[in-house]
Amino acid sequence: MTARALFNRLGALVLGVLLSLGCSSASSGDGDSQTNWLRSCGSDDGCNGMSCLCGVCTRPCSDVSACDGAPQASCVRADEAGAIALCGGSPPPAAGLCLPRCDQVTCARGQACVAGVCSPVPSESVAVTVDLDARHQDLVGFGASVAYGEGQITGHPQQTELYRAIFNDLGLDVLRFRNRYSHVGDDDLTTAGELVAAGGAALGHLPTVFLSSWSPPTTLKANGALVCSGNVQTCTLSKTAAGAFDYGGFADYWSSSLGAYAKVGLVPDYVGIQNNPNYIPSSAESLEACKFLPVEGTVSVPVGLTKVSVSYPGLAEAQSAMLSAFAKLTVRPKMLAPETSDFGSVFDYAPSLDAARTDALAHQLYGVNPGAVDLAALAAMGKLVNQYGRPVFVTEMQADGFGTALLIHYATVVEGASAYLQAALTGSVSGPLANTQALIGIDSLNFKRQDPYHAMRHFAARTDPGWTRVEAVVDETGLLVSAWLSPSGQDLTLVLINAGSVELNARLQLPGTWPTSEVRRSVFSGIERSAALGALSPQGVIRMPPEAVVTVALSR
Repeated sequence: MTARALFNRLGALVLGVLLSLGCSSASSGDGDSQTNWLRSCGSDDGCNGMSCLCGVCTRPCSDVSACDGAPQASCVRADEAGAIALCGGSPPPAAGLCLPRCDQVTCARGQACVAGVCSPVPSESVAVTVDLDARHQDLVGFGASVAYGEGQITGHPQQTELYRAIFNDLGLDVLRFRNRYSHVGDDDLTTAGELVAAGGAALGHLPTVFLSSWSPPTTLKANGALVCSGNVQTCTLSKTAAGAFDYGGFADYWSSSLGAYAKVGLVPDYVGIQNNPNYIPSSAESLEACKFLPVEGTVSVPVGLTKVSVSYPGLAEAQSAMLSAFAKLTVRPKMLAPETSDFGSVFDYAPSLDAARTDALAHQLYGVNPGAVDLAALAAMGKLVNQYGRPVFVTEMQADGFGTALLIHYATVVEGASAYLQAALTGSVSGPLANTQALIGIDSLNFKRQDPYHAMRHFAARTDPGWTRVEAVVDETGLLVSAWLSPSGQDLTLVLINAGSVELNARLQLPGTWPTSEVRRSVFSGIERSAALGALSPQGVIRMPPEAVVTVALSR
């Protein structure tokens, strides 16, 4: 080897050592390389001088100067959606986190833009497969009962914002009204028409309207009052002078109701004969009610310390009278029944109904623990519905936010329900009558979206009436998934729920190509609600903390 060649060889070796030392110093001291920060971690040990915060190598910050050692990072405040999303829907453990903002940098390989910041794509722990050809029920819609809140909504000082929250943002497609016709002092029906008109203006189509009797007017009640309070002998339909239950009067009341509501612009798509016909309020309650048996008969009921025989009218006879009266109408509303307080009672009432003229079987879900639903019994209810060839509706139920999400899933996927309605659209936001299970908390000046609102929004906002549920298969029992396809086949919405206690990373295996996507997430074990996380990552993996609900809306 010549002297010149030896010199060149030694120079190259020295340069290589110097470059190696330079890289080593920068990466081990400040973590200023993408290989050393913003990667997944389990402890500070693997972060080369940075901190393992919310499962990634980064730095806490209160201003951008703290992020000097993290290339292209901004100081993302703890109250920003990106920081909360990175931390699994919970508040970060610092005033801010050093993170790259997606609108300022291009996320590195192995990262995705989530709620405006770059985040490591987690490793898949569960796969979701969708079969567009395996089709189930068509959707009528998601909604709520207005019941006692009509005037409070239509007369609210923030009426415009309230309508936008109900119809545009939430996407509510079904409104259920309490029949107030002939209820003395509460019979101004104009607010009902105003609310339906507002829904039509916001949605671009009229909402589907259910109209149900909470109680017939006092003239048709055996106790002479709308409400009942433990009076098991008289909380029912009145009798004629001849001693027969006044089915004719009840049917005439319903026919007159339809005419009165039509005059204010409300034409119901479905009518419910009687809300909770199987229920009589206890002596500790004071609620509107009217007892009906499946067919007219006599039963033994406790009165004090003894039992007495009491005769009750039959829902089948009431339905027959109503159908006869409705035959005279130019437009006959569809009929839903029996609207029992629980789904098990449907088995008692359904065989006595006129199956050919009962357009939907309806029930509620009271007495059900959202975290311990008897899925076998609910599936049996779905099989009963298939035998009748009718859709099934859950017309009333309430739970907390995560419980509402679970109940909607089980009702639509296990039972095959085509409609699910929350018990209360609005409820008092404070005071002794506060209802945190209403979709919207409201007072005379303000309103707020409550947890059940966000739960229902995951299902309602990106679906519409007429969409079809298609098969979604999951290889993990803790993950619940429903999938909904638009009539055109160009839009697909998935709703995923982590019902377990361990975080899951779900990868979507979708048929075909869906170039447009939108992901929203609520983490009910944290503070994140309806957060817009951005587009689905190319890897198709979604981070699912415990009690997380995620909507993925896709279009092609």
